[in-house]
Amino acid sequence: MNARGLGSQLKDSIPVTELSASGPFESHDLLRKGFSCVKNELLPSHPLELSEKNFQLNQDKMNFSTLRNIQGLFAPLKLQMEFKALIFLMIHHKVK
Repeated sequence: MNARGLGSQLKDSIPVTELSASGPFESHDLLRKGFSCVKNELLPSHPLELSEKNFQLNQDKMNFSTLRNIQGLFAPLKLQMEFKALIFLMIHHKVK
């Protein structure tokens, strides 16, 4: 046996591509890819990813908070009611 060992001899003698399934019946290869974790698929991988995902919502909250502090409670409520009325008209009257 040479210095590379038995594992490298087996790896060199059997092509890996011939062992993998391909086509419509391909399954998850546990030896190469490991176990799939459902938690990693559902949750964002970085804290900033969640923040970026909710960017528009956070921006609207900040704008309404600033508007409420400057002009009082009525200003953001009025804008929200106008926005909901506009959405209602767009949905029911097909206005674009």
